[in-house]
Amino acid sequence: MEAEHAELVRQARADGIEALLGGVAVLDAGGRVLLVRRQPGDYLGGRWEIPGGSLDPEEAPRAGAARELAEETGLTGLPLAYLHAADFTGRAGVRARQFAYTATVPDGAPVTLTEHDAHRWAPLDALPELSPHHREILDRLPRA
Repeated sequence: MEAEHAELVRQARADGIEALLGGVAVLDAGGRVLLVRRQPGDYLGGRWEIPGGSLDPEEAPRAGAARELAEETGLTGLPLAYLHAADFTGRAGVRARQFAYTATVPDGAPVTLTEHDAHRWAPLDALPELSPHHREILDRLPRA
């Protein structure tokens, strides 16, 4: 694991974080962000979010974010830049931290959903309702 990412995990554990996640704010050339919508029957069903999910044991945050992005959208091989880590309380009161990265794709990049029921490219100044931690992450992106 890269030293920077090992430190992120070490700090999260020192802060009492129980669950680690990775996510990617994918931007297109026009500056819109890719959002995916949870299936209606899922936890927080119908909510829009950035692609991401739980890290595997001993998985580096960047690798986990890339894996989740590929699994959920089919987008692979993108260089990921670290953006921000946001804390939240998950199911059953579990303290969680999502390590967020950014990547850029050309306009019209194909998205193949496997776990969500819809996707959209949203302008940063016209985002739908998001979880507070996803809003915190996206607020860190530079505005055009």
